[in-house]
Formats: sequence, C-alpha cells, structure tokens
Amino acid sequence: MLFMTTRLATPFATLLIAVGLTGLAACGGGATTGGTVPADADVVVKAIDGVAWDQKSYEATATDGKVTIYVENDSSIAHNMYVLDANDKVQGTYVELSTKGSHDTRVLPLAPGTYQIVCKVPGHNNMNASLTVK
Repeated sequence: MLFMTTRLATPFATLLIAVGLTGLAACGGGATTGGTVPADADVVVKAIDGVAWDQKSYEATATDGKVTIYVENDSSIAHNMYVLDANDKVQGTYVELSTKGSHDTRVLPLAPGTYQIVCKVPGHNNMNASLTVK
C-alpha cells in the first residue's frame, strides 16, 4: 500500500513544484518593464517615485506643428498626465497611468511656446513641469 501511495504522490509533487516555479518566473522578481519609446517621440516624460516627474523642464521641437509625447509611469502609484497652455487650457487628451509600467503616446498640435505638464491626481500638485516647444 505504501508503494501505491508513493507512486501517486511523486507525479503530483513534481506537478506542484513545476507550477510553483512557473509562478515565480512569471513574477519576474517584482520588476515591471515599461514600453518601448517610439522612435519619433519628441519628448519622454516619466512619473517617478516621490510623486514627481523625472525632470522639472522638458524641451521639444514641433514637427509640422505637432509634438509627440511618450509618457510612462515608473512610480509605484497611479498618475495621469495633462498638458496645459498658458491659460491652463488642456491640450489634447490626458494620459491615464494607472500602474507601474503603464505608458502611452500623445501627438499634440502645439505651437511654439511654454506649456505645463501636470498630474491632476489629488495630492500630486508638485508634479508640475514646464514643456518648451520650439
């Protein structure tokens, strides 16, 4: 009887170990990778831990009156990204960055001038950077 139990337990134990190792491999050690920055991105904006953007100011050159902005969340909390003109009017559509690694690209019609890149999540007021478009 012990032989029969051991014979059935061995494949079951092997299956459990394989499932466990697969689960650990899928976790990737907790690191989350972002997207690939498009080759035509005029500016790359990243939300980072500490409720901040990775830079205080950005520069871009408009191509045919448009600026391609790639934005990524390198932070462990949710953010969003709005581009505002000098009158605080939202330019284009905002980007939702709900999880670490989330990313998106926006192509916005921006004339030369200075804009603000902000996060409008409550409590994220210090996420305010300038964008100078040439």
